Order: sequence, then C-alpha cells, then structure tokens
Amino acid sequence: MRAFRIAGMGLSGLLVNWGRTILTMLGIVIGVAAVVLLASLGNGIQRSISGQINDLGPNLITVSPGTSGEQDGGDNGPFGAAAASTLTPDDTRLVGELPGVAAASSNVSTVAQVGRKSVSFSGVDPSYDEVRAVGLAAGRFLEGRGEVVLSQADAKRLLDSGPEEAVGKTLSVGTQPEDAPEEDPERDPAQAPNRLPERLPERFREQIPERLREDAAPEQAEEPAPQPVRKYEVVGVAEASDVEFGPPIPESSYMATGDALEVSGVETVGQIVVQAEGAGDVDRAVDGIGKELREAHDGAKDFSVITQRELLSTFTEITDQLKIFLAGIAGISLLVGGIGVMNIMLVSVAERTREIGVRKALGATNADVLFQFLLEAVLLSLIGGVIGVALGVLGSIVLPEVLTDLPPAVVTGNEVALAFGVSALIGVVFGVLPAYRSARLQPVEALRRE
Repeated sequence: MRAFRIAGMGLSGLLVNWGRTILTMLGIVIGVAAVVLLASLGNGIQRSISGQINDLGPNLITVSPGTSGEQDGGDNGPFGAAAASTLTPDDTRLVGELPGVAAASSNVSTVAQVGRKSVSFSGVDPSYDEVRAVGLAAGRFLEGRGEVVLSQADAKRLLDSGPEEAVGKTLSVGTQPEDAPEEDPERDPAQAPNRLPERLPERFREQIPERLREDAAPEQAEEPAPQPVRKYEVVGVAEASDVEFGPPIPESSYMATGDALEVSGVETVGQIVVQAEGAGDVDRAVDGIGKELREAHDGAKDFSVITQRELLSTFTEITDQLKIFLAGIAGISLLVGGIGVMNIMLVSVAERTREIGVRKALGATNADVLFQFLLEAVLLSLIGGVIGVALGVLGSIVLPEVLTDLPPAVVTGNEVALAFGVSALIGVVFGVLPAYRSARLQPVEALRRE
C-alpha cells in the first residue's frame, strides 16, 4: 500500500510539469522508435535475402575458381579472392556424372556485339534449366548451339519485339565494317592528344622525343579486328526475376557454353553450377566434386565449392552485424535521452527541496524519498519507451509503403521487449544520482535552504 502511495506521488510529480516531462521524454521516444524501426527493417532485409537464396534451391552447389578463405584455412567465409579460372567444360561433364548430382552446367559470361550494341550473355548448358529453373515469358530454353534465349529487355532493345514476336527471329552476333562507329565530322584529324604548343622555344623543342613533336605524324590507333558474324535463332525470352523488394532484376540473355567460349575467345568457364539430387546428397556431392576435380587438375586445389547453406550462413552473419551496427547508432539517441532524464531529475530535486524536507520531517525515510525520485525517472523512461515502440511499429508499416525499394519490415517480440528493457534500464541508471541526492538531504537543511 505504501509503495502504491509513493508511486502515485511520483506520477503526480511528473504531471505537475507536464510540458517539461514531454520534452524530456522526447529523446527516449526518438531513440526507442529508431531502434525498433531499424531492427524491423534489418529483419525484413534478412528475411528477403534468405528467401531469395532459398528460392535458388537448398541443393544448389557452386564451383568457382580459386580457393575460399574457409576452405583454405582462413576465416573469410565462403568468399575468396578472385582468381584466373582453370575450370573447363570437361570439368562440368565430369561433375555431372558424379553420384548425388542431378544436373551440372557451365556458366561463362561474355559480351557480344549485335550491330552497334553490346549484349551480355551467360554461356550455359541446356542442363542449366534443371539447375536453376529459368522463367520464360515465351518459347523454350536452349537445347544446343546456335540458339539464344534473350531477356525481355534485350529482345526489345535488339529486335524491337515483345516476347512472343521475338521467338523464331534470327540474331546476328559479331561486327561488320558498316557497324564501326562513324567519324566525327567536326573533329580535326591533325589534333592529337599529345600535340605540343606551337610557340614552344626551340631549345626546349630539341629535348622533346620525336614522336611528341608537332611536326611528327600522329600515330594511328590500331583498329580491333572485327568479330566474325554468327547467326543465332532466338528460341525463348526469359522473364524478369521476381524479387520481394526493389525494382525487378532482368534475367540474363543466354547462349550455349560452346558459343560463348567461341565469342569470347577463351577456353575456361567462370563457374560450374550443380544441383544435388536431394538435401541429403549435398555433402556427398561436395566431397565427390572436390575429390574428382582435384584429380583432374593434377592435385591442385584451384577451385572452391560453396553450398547454399554456407552462403545463407554468411549473409545471415552479415545482416546480424548490420542490425547490431544500426541499433548501436540508434542507441546514441537513447544515451542522449538518458542524460536528459538525469538532468531534469537533478533540476527537479533542486526545485523540490522544501517538499523533501517536509516529507522527511513527517516521517518519510531516505528509502521512501529515493524510491519516489527513482520511480519518477523510470516512469519517465517507460512512458517514452511505450510511445517510441508505437511510433517505431507505425514507421515500420508506413515506410516500406512509401519507399517501395525497401522490403516489408518484420517486427518481432524480441525488439519490443528489448526496447522496453532498455527504457527501464535508462531510467534506473540515469535516475540513481538524482534519487541518491534527494535521499541524502536532511530535513532541517532542506527547510533552511528553502
């Protein structure tokens, strides 16, 4: 009963100066709202990324050139430094025949010239559609060489056609003399980037190399050899990727691995993507890939094998660290709010010295006075925490609706409980000093001051 009476007195003390109370709570409100909002957005980003990785299939395995930090004994996770590829189409065929492997495909990126436009192609095998189901807006996927599957953007840009109209058309890949860029008629051919000033003194001119003198014939840049023109049939048009937030990611344009290697003039592939037969076959497939490729490469471990589980674990770790970082930034507002609470409570103790003296003269103990002022500080922080949580939840609902590139926020009970706990802790920590000072006042001294 006594505790309730003291609590009522503490609440009355806050309501007496309600304007100052609201301003004092503002720092707590902003800090708690920022913590809840940023944590919920971080949860949404983490869920979205995890969902997109899982959509690729839990049985997906990627073989890349170079060794990852994790496989090389380091602590860099599944990502390692870029290395020159030693993977070949023969390695892909070898991997595709291993036990536990449902399908395997090479993947090599290349840029081809179509008229005066450059197009990025992913060179893949027909089995790529089994590894990663390619959504098609029209047509079918690759079945062999001499075929291409265009993205919707490339179909519009290169053929000025929609998905249905583009299927069946022929695409000429390569450069022809008439495709060369036109000369600028306003450009003076006598002007070279390294021409010397006309009025350069002769004594300095003699020290300049012959190739830089203004009377020397300008060097002609060697023109790149034109690529031979090859004809490809458009057999399909890929859909844009369905992402949970942000703008749609356009699908790549695809051609057969052999065609991509021929266009790019290389013999190695960028990576090998593998689909295991089932979740229980992933580890067996990884062991088999590592063993067989090491033997095929004369014992060299010049590749890394990454599973979706490792990739998801790495991204989860990164997003967890990001959430902690964002919460730390928002926590600065809470710290400032806590200092504001302490400052106002110290002012309140100074203003209510006579009240403290009268209460002690009437029998209030030091513990009663300490509890009253400490409770005022905690109530101040908790009320600010309640308002901050409400604003944070509201912001997590409204903000993704306004900024459509953001993923839907995910508010969990952990963030709400943490916000309330931190609010109460701030009230206790920053209310101890004012409460202690109020409890130490002697009745006679308090009345004399007034």
